[in-house]
Amino acid sequence: MRRFLLSTAIALYFSVSAIAADRYGEWLLEQPRSSVLTLSFKQSAPLTNKIATSELGFICDQRDNSKNVAVLLIPFDGTFENKRGAIPVLIQKNSDQFDSSDLSQKWKNGTEYIYSASEVDVDELASFLKASETNGVKSVHFYFPNDPDSGPQISNHIAINISGFSDGFRAFQMACDKSQ
Repeated sequence: MRRFLLSTAIALYFSVSAIAADRYGEWLLEQPRSSVLTLSFKQSAPLTNKIATSELGFICDQRDNSKNVAVLLIPFDGTFENKRGAIPVLIQKNSDQFDSSDLSQKWKNGTEYIYSASEVDVDELASFLKASETNGVKSVHFYFPNDPDSGPQISNHIAINISGFSDGFRAFQMACDKSQ
């Protein structure tokens, strides 16, 4: 049931414009439906003669008072191709240096995005982002692979600005915990 609710919330995330929004640094807290809440960071960049967008979002599905939370990463348009079910994701504080305190998780493939509905993954990622922001880190770096036979780009790298994340996530959690 949890998987069904979260997949429906993810579909809503893609298809509905927000009716309420608050900004926390680079993060936007939105409520696209009365039972769905999102906290997201979006960025755009020129890519092969067009503007492409990537996004990292936390989604809270409050239907039936379930309060299920998932995290979703949408790579820049057309840059992700992987047919595997589980996708290894490395999240680093420094783009060119691995540290033992960096985070490694396995997320699921949603075809054009990757996600995790694991409570442990969501909690670990939120704690990692909050600690990084507290320690003065300005952005974190997500690395995840493409299929080896999908072309010259073997992996994806997306930098996420974490300025304002801690305050935004605190507001997200409070709103998510409210009963309908």
